[in-house]
Amino acid sequence: MLELYHWEPNTFSLKTLIALKEKGLAFESRYLDPTDFSGEARLPALNLEAENNPETEGPILVHEGQAITESFFILEYLDDAFPDAPLRPGDPEGDWKVRVWARFLGERTAPGVATLGCKAYLVPALRERRLNDASVLDRFKNPERRVAWEQALTDSYSKADLAESRRKVALTVEKIEEALAQSDWLAAERYTMADIAAFAFVNCLPKLAPEVCNEDAAPRTMAWLERIRARPAVREALAMSRTGRPDEAFAPGPEHARWG
Repeated sequence: MLELYHWEPNTFSLKTLIALKEKGLAFESRYLDPTDFSGEARLPALNLEAENNPETEGPILVHEGQAITESFFILEYLDDAFPDAPLRPGDPEGDWKVRVWARFLGERTAPGVATLGCKAYLVPALRERRLNDASVLDRFKNPERRVAWEQALTDSYSKADLAESRRKVALTVEKIEEALAQSDWLAAERYTMADIAAFAFVNCLPKLAPEVCNEDAAPRTMAWLERIRARPAVREALAMSRTGRPDEAFAPGPEHARWG
């Protein structure tokens, strides 16, 4: 039996939920809200895996007792373990293109989207709850995670961080527009995990960054978003939201790369 520890269907969790639904795999949903600090512990049996997850509050797949972290690696794991309904192109060039997209999305898109999303939605939510900074930060053993959560708790995102995040988001949309000028899909002539991985971050952008993700500025991207949203598996994944606003669910993501 598969188990998935996940949050709202947005960014990293959305990526994994879509893949499971596309492959028609039954799984136990373990919903965990990383912004809910009311309990004594989160992921009680998976603390080691969570602390070493570069995606910080990303999903964790458990298969036959093994915990698998990092959402794109989870997608590859699912394709290897359950080869029916493959999500990779299946040829060397296509699989290479998928990995190039995965690296770009993980290193540039994810930090930018997470920073903007936290600034827009997480900061006011934490402020409304009047959480004590020290009581929250004491829960994190990993120093990078402590710093990331401190930024959200204190609303200390610098102008430079926000500007860099907007640049990375704009670059993402520009790159998608260029790819879609050649094909309806990002890495092959059919829908693949590259589209799933990108959609998981871009689905929220029409509301989060409307200045770069709109019908006039990015018509191909907007049409691509609608094609993916129309897929039954994607509708099912998005319907797993408990808040009704999955595109507003953000937790601190990976650190910004020092280059690129």
